[in-house]
Amino acid sequence: MEFLPFIVIIVLFYFLLIRPQQKRAKQARELQLNLQPGDRVMLTAGLYGTVSEVEETTTNIKVEIADGVVIQVVRQAVAQKVTEAPAEEIEEESGDETGDEREVEAAADKTSADAENVIVDLDKKD
Repeated sequence: MEFLPFIVIIVLFYFLLIRPQQKRAKQARELQLNLQPGDRVMLTAGLYGTVSEVEETTTNIKVEIADGVVIQVVRQAVAQKVTEAPAEEIEEESGDETGDEREVEAAADKTSADAENVIVDLDKKD
């Protein structure tokens, strides 16, 4: 009976920590193995790009991060696949400013204008 609390703690650790981590690792491996050219991905470094080539004989893939800029990374550097919102939706969202956003922009403009008028005398002693 004195070992029962330890057993309960071990079971809780398994179901709350170990098992979910194993599931995430398995999903990440499946994602990295199923990469195809044309997939939009986010790398672990935070770079977004499009898979341009998948090398079957090695663990490397080539990702185009800008027009004409292709980098070679290992598959494990892919954090997730991403989906892009259509360009029309992005333009519509940026065109709809609320009053709060306009107030914040006005305050930022005023703050930057005030910052330009500040003169600091470093030679002055208190």
